[in-house]
Amino acid sequence: MLVRAHKLLTGVEAIWSAVTSVALYAVMIIVSVDVVLRYWFHRTLTWSYDLISMYLMTAIFLLALSRTLRENHHVRVDVLFGTAPARVRHLLELVGYALTAVVMTGILYMGTMKAWTSYQAGDVVVTAYTWPTWVAAALVPMGVGLLVLRLLFGICSLVAALATGSSHAVGVDPVSNEADV
Repeated sequence: MLVRAHKLLTGVEAIWSAVTSVALYAVMIIVSVDVVLRYWFHRTLTWSYDLISMYLMTAIFLLALSRTLRENHHVRVDVLFGTAPARVRHLLELVGYALTAVVMTGILYMGTMKAWTSYQAGDVVVTAYTWPTWVAAALVPMGVGLLVLRLLFGICSLVAALATGSSHAVGVDPVSNEADV
């Protein structure tokens, strides 16, 4: 069951990663075109800053959270992990996942409420164009929601590893950086 859940989460993370990649490429293209227009033709893309700062950078950051955790690319102080026995590593990781899950669940709840109220109210930011704020707000529950699922999966996997005495938790391996099974 853990392996199937891991594969399902990894599949959704792959979709979010594809969206993140498209957003990153869009930023590069928009900035490049804007620079060429500004310096060669004395024109600008009046919408570029708003689109990039409100939507694209938000998507790049938030939609990559879960995959970043799965691949162990997040910031971690791992002085103890390299020398600690597997059981101690799993216990420390379990505490970290549980505490992070509590905080991220609060962010997920507040982000969902913000996105919903923004959508219902028709909130917009008016600059050169009218930009709906609910789109950017919806990226919070999308990214953080998947992260919470990844954390809950990690908790289950670590509990299973501790219960069975296994040296490897499915989808969670902070020492070798081999997050996938």
